[in-house]
Amino acid sequence: MTTLIKNGLVYDGTGNVPAKKDILIRGNRIAKCGTLSRAHADEVIDATGAIVTPGFIDINTHADHYLSLFYEPYQEDFIRQGITTAIGGNCGVSLAPLLDGSLRAVREWGSELHTNVNWTSVKEFLAMMKRRGLGINFGTLIGHTTLRRVFTRDAFRDLSESELQSMDAIVTRSLKEGALGLSTGLEYTHASRTPFHELRALAHTVAAQRGIFAMHLRNTGSELLAAVDEAMMLATETHANVEILHLQPLKAHRTLYEEAAGIIEKASAKLHVHFDVNPFLTTTMLVYELLPEWFRENDLAAMHANMKAPHARERLVAHLRATAPRDCIVAHIPHASLKFLEGRSVREFGTRAGLTYEAAFLKIMDITGLRATISAKVVDEKVLSTFIAHPNSLIATNSASFGKREFKYSPSTDTYPALLKLASASTTITMERAVEKATALPAKKYGIAKRGKIKEGYFADIAVHENFRPVHVFVNGAHVLKNNIFAKALQGTIITRAK
Repeated sequence: MTTLIKNGLVYDGTGNVPAKKDILIRGNRIAKCGTLSRAHADEVIDATGAIVTPGFIDINTHADHYLSLFYEPYQEDFIRQGITTAIGGNCGVSLAPLLDGSLRAVREWGSELHTNVNWTSVKEFLAMMKRRGLGINFGTLIGHTTLRRVFTRDAFRDLSESELQSMDAIVTRSLKEGALGLSTGLEYTHASRTPFHELRALAHTVAAQRGIFAMHLRNTGSELLAAVDEAMMLATETHANVEILHLQPLKAHRTLYEEAAGIIEKASAKLHVHFDVNPFLTTTMLVYELLPEWFRENDLAAMHANMKAPHARERLVAHLRATAPRDCIVAHIPHASLKFLEGRSVREFGTRAGLTYEAAFLKIMDITGLRATISAKVVDEKVLSTFIAHPNSLIATNSASFGKREFKYSPSTDTYPALLKLASASTTITMERAVEKATALPAKKYGIAKRGKIKEGYFADIAVHENFRPVHVFVNGAHVLKNNIFAKALQGTIITRAK
């Protein structure tokens, strides 16, 4: 099968200025680029007036956490915004290796009721995903928290030396089996007490295997700079290739984020350090993250039980009154019976139930068993624009492709169209640089071979955009979005690190 895309304005992913080119796809590869007026093809797409880009590479997705890889394998939300490759296993939680066969590490995000776990290792997981099929390409990191919870049996303690050596061996094996690196979720309950020496030991191992060390920082609030310093120290001492996950600049700590951006830029002269961001003024969080730190020293079941004590409730109400963001919606709930709450604002929920704002939050925490995702409009617009243009930033959704009947919040459907629209009107970032941050740069960072550029010999992951949104998308040469009509096709492949 051959396809000719002609007369499009091509942003090839390299950061070079765009040029009008024709692209010939043969099978799953880009066969030729240039002026191809004499070329013949089975299918011809006239892209006059459209822009053509490589398919976007989303390095920070939660498609595995929400388990939408299983119940929505076609990944339509992602394809409709031009994403052709997604990386899971972020924020310390992955679907492999599962040493005990349990999905409890993803229970905060997704419902595991209809997922049959028939794998243990990364090798088995990737083989299973390849057999099942996906609409987009997919790779995974190793979740540090997922491993750690098995070793500690959910206790809040340091690992013994022998346990750390065993974990290190599992990380080494998993990297050799195809994992792209290791991720941490240091702000979440089960990893918050991880000592630096444990991170350093694992980062040494990841660096030796040329993998990514992706960090959800230990603190994204008042202690942000200490958390960034920890990431820089880790990169300095281990030479790890560090990715700081979803560094959305919060209004309440604007100055700290500006300073953090400067620290990262300065450090990048000697270190491999980047961060990812999306172009929205909202950020998402697990609802239990709103609880005070002193209360989050137990697992979800214990926290849920402790909330009901009258003395605890009074202190939690006072804490939420002082700290909870005011402009929040319920973005996702894994319980099927509570899906009606998705998309509702916390304030609306409270008004209908006759509750104060703080009591409404506690009620949502109670009825969901602390298993809900909240979206809050707390990002500083001015700092965000500088972050998107920052020399060390990459663009990612920090979201998932959801099913038809689920509430869709902006990152899951509009991250890359919003990026292109922003760049078209921006004085701080060009369109070609914006495309590069979503294609060739993440491919290089994560060691993804032959993707991220429109170049002869590369895989044909391509999007044709009109009014900043794809009307045609190709995944490995397969035409999965045609004139804005979605084809249910499982043409993705498994992504592993380039050797």
